[in-house]
Amino acid sequence: QAEIKQGYPVKRFDGATKRYCQTLDLRNDPELIATYRKLHSQEGIWPEIMEGIRKAGILEMEIYLLGTRLFMIV
Repeated sequence: QAEIKQGYPVKRFDGATKRYCQTLDLRNDPELIATYRKLHSQEGIWPEIMEGIRKAGILEMEIYLLGTRLFMIV
């Protein structure tokens, strides 16, 4: 039987915070998905996007990709 992990460490923030989750299905197009991955990498994201995310009050964001399905936690 596989070992069940107990999660992972997360940052602690002053004050109450909420977490939101969203899923999104991408088109099954390897070229478009490769472009998406490049633009959403640490090196590919535009500074203006990061600034807008912070101004919207988002403190932390995680995006996971499994096949063509995205799972985002903010």
